[in-house]
Amino acid sequence: MKKTPTILTLLVVVLAVYWSFRALLPQYNADNTIVETEFSTDRALVHVKEISKEPHAVGFPAHAKVRSYIVAELQKLGLETSIQEGYTAGDWGNLSKAENILARIKGKESGKALLLLSHYDSNPHSSLGASDAGSGVATILEGVRAFLKTNPNSKNDIIILISDAEELGLNGADLFVDEHEWLKDVGLVLNFEARGSGGPSYMLMETNRGNSRLISEFITANPEFPVANSLAYSIYKMLPNDTDLTVFREDADIEGFNFAFIDDHFDYHTANDNYERLDRNTLAHQGSYLMPLL
Repeated sequence: MKKTPTILTLLVVVLAVYWSFRALLPQYNADNTIVETEFSTDRALVHVKEISKEPHAVGFPAHAKVRSYIVAELQKLGLETSIQEGYTAGDWGNLSKAENILARIKGKESGKALLLLSHYDSNPHSSLGASDAGSGVATILEGVRAFLKTNPNSKNDIIILISDAEELGLNGADLFVDEHEWLKDVGLVLNFEARGSGGPSYMLMETNRGNSRLISEFITANPEFPVANSLAYSIYKMLPNDTDLTVFREDADIEGFNFAFIDDHFDYHTANDNYERLDRNTLAHQGSYLMPLL
């Protein structure tokens, strides 16, 4: 028998590797017809572009502009918003004022609420914050918009928390967990984050107990492009930084899911974290998690 030519074998291997990564993500295509009842990556991109025009870390001039923009977008959805203000040292001992943005969708029943979480401040090291975490804020804004079009009367309350001062030490999350009256209503958190500007979004669980129920309910929700592995969380725990979700787990014993992407990590916390560098397929992936989980 003739051996398969080496070059053909190499091409097959390369194709298999390429497809294994491509199949992890939805493929972004510009919307020809924007369906009002579905998550639109293009609509989410409008938010990312607006949020990431300038560096908007705490104390920067654009910080207040971004906050006002997010409040206005939530109000356009018919949601009553509020600002929680306070000073906290956060997890890293950096005393700072935090101004959290809050809204709440009332459900038909009196069970625990689902909390949607991301942060709106950018890193003070010149970052424009398109991925970290403009992408998370945009995912929530567009996801909630689409959800309300098809589910005007949800079963449970949905709390939206766009936290502040995450980059200084998870201060906004710390302020909410320590002082806000809505904390007692929260049953589960969905947090959207980034440590790069592209690649698949990994599903990471944070829990103080067994995680089988979280896994089974995640499977029941049936997101189209699930990406997760046990090694990812082991690596995450070794990193020097946490996310807002960690505050909920450690200080309030509330479980949750992190959805975070980490490719092109050299853009993280730099001026390259901009609108142009954000992978459109990655943003679509975040939306593909949020919609079925809602």
